[in-house]
Amino acid sequence: MLKNNNIMVLMYHGLVSFDKNVPKGEDTREVGAGFYDLNVQDFESHLQWLQDNEYNVIVDAKDAIADRDNVIITFDDGENSNYSLAFPLLKKFNIKAYFFIIPPRVGRPGYMGWDEIRELHAAGMIIGSHGLSHETLTNLLDTQIDEELRSSKKNIEINLGAAVVTAFSVPRGFCNMAIVNKAVEIGYQYIFISERPRFPAGQVFNRVAVKRNWSMDRFVMAMDGKMPFKERIAFNVRDLAKLILRERGYNMLRRIVIKIFD
Repeated sequence: MLKNNNIMVLMYHGLVSFDKNVPKGEDTREVGAGFYDLNVQDFESHLQWLQDNEYNVIVDAKDAIADRDNVIITFDDGENSNYSLAFPLLKKFNIKAYFFIIPPRVGRPGYMGWDEIRELHAAGMIIGSHGLSHETLTNLLDTQIDEELRSSKKNIEINLGAAVVTAFSVPRGFCNMAIVNKAVEIGYQYIFISERPRFPAGQVFNRVAVKRNWSMDRFVMAMDGKMPFKERIAFNVRDLAKLILRERGYNMLRRIVIKIFD
């Protein structure tokens, strides 16, 4: 079960509807990003299910309740659908969530601008960093990692005013303890990853990536900490590929597979 201190963390990206699209093009979106373009009606169904099943939806781990099911909702990349589609539903259900943004993309076509991000922040949403370039951090030198973590944090804080950015979402899922330690040193209190729990519980939270092809039954299964057998096999194969091929090799293989099957 992908839980940290009795907290399930869900990872969303872009939402889609008939008249709202997400950014297109490999220059701005990670390979395979379309796999996470969730229909807005499905997202609303998820929020309704969490409410109906009395989940404690939080943004601070200290607010977790020991004998309750706790969940954190996160959005990566800062796409405009986070504001136009997700935000109204979060307000409808009185739910707060994390939004991890990449400062250089703010205001670009398909992405939120600072006015929208400030409105999210004013409504109690948590604005965090998703790096400065969305580059795989384990590919970088120590000085570059420092720049990715430190400059993105400072940029967001300047544009939000007096706010202090305390949450970081690791881009592309590659992480190690050196990166975690650097993030803590710079001032991040919560680090969110998209991998198996290989790090000490407390400040590092692994997440469940919600995909576009999930049925409601599949979502409920994920909330129960379960995964279909075929997905579990694919998950293990993916982890093995990452271990053997490392970042560049894995991403190259992923591009080829997506081109064939997507």
